[in-house]
Amino acid sequence: MSKPVLITFGCSWTAGVGVGYIEGMSEKEYRNIAWDDNINNEYSFRGLLSKKYNIENINFSRGGSSNQLQFRLLKNFLCSGQFKYLIDNHKVIVLHGITSTARNELYINDKESLINFKYDEVAYHEWADIFVKHFYNHDNEVNRLQEDMILFNQFYAATNVNNLWFDTFNHHNYSTGIANMIEPNSTSRDMLSNIAIVNGFTEKDTKYHLSSWKIDSDRVKFLIDKGCLNPISKHPTKKGHEIIAVIIDKELEKIIK
Repeated sequence: MSKPVLITFGCSWTAGVGVGYIEGMSEKEYRNIAWDDNINNEYSFRGLLSKKYNIENINFSRGGSSNQLQFRLLKNFLCSGQFKYLIDNHKVIVLHGITSTARNELYINDKESLINFKYDEVAYHEWADIFVKHFYNHDNEVNRLQEDMILFNQFYAATNVNNLWFDTFNHHNYSTGIANMIEPNSTSRDMLSNIAIVNGFTEKDTKYHLSSWKIDSDRVKFLIDKGCLNPISKHPTKKGHEIIAVIIDKELEKIIK
C-alpha cells in the first residue's frame, strides 16, 4: 500500500488563513495574502505535518466555514470515487477541526443556492437575528455535533480509515467521550486554549470565540501579545500553527508509525 494521505476538514484555522502575516503589515497588505493558497498550504499546521511525513494533503477546509458545510463536504467526499480509490490504495487519515456553532449553511430561495454564513455577519444580519432567536441553541448544536462524530467514527472504523477530531477555538462540552478526539487538556481541549496554555496562560477563559476578526476573549488578547495570533484578523501566525502542529503530531505520529 502506498504512503498515507492526509485529508483535512475545518474552518479558516485549518485552511491556514492569515498564516503569512508579517509583523507590521497594514490591513490592506494582509488582505492581499491572507487567502493565498500557496502560503497557507505550506505554513499551516496541516502543511507542516504533511511536509514532516512527506505525505499528500487533500484539503477541504475553508475560511469562515460552518460545521454544516464541512460535514456536507465530508459526506460528498465519502461517497466519491476519489475516496474509494484512496482507501483501496493508501492509508487514509482524516483530520477534522470542529468550528464555532454560531455558523450555519442554509438553502436560500432568493439565491437558489446554499449559503454558508456566520450569525454575526452584517450581510445576513436581519434574518440571521430572527433565525438565532427562534431556531439556534448552542447546547443542541453540540449534541448534534456529538452524534455526527460518533456516526462518522463508526463509518471510518468500518472502512479502515484513521481519523482525528479536534475542537478548533472553543471547548465543547460533549456529554460523552468522542473516540479519536485530540484532548491535550480535557477541560480546555480547543487549540486556541492550548496555544495559550503553552505560552503560560493560566486563567479560566470561557468566553466563546466567534473568529470574526474581533478580540472577544482573554485568550485572543493574550496570544496577540505573544505573537501567536495576528492583530488584524486574529488568526494563528506561523508561530501559532507550529504549536498546533506539535499538539496534533502527538496523535498523528501514532497513526503513521
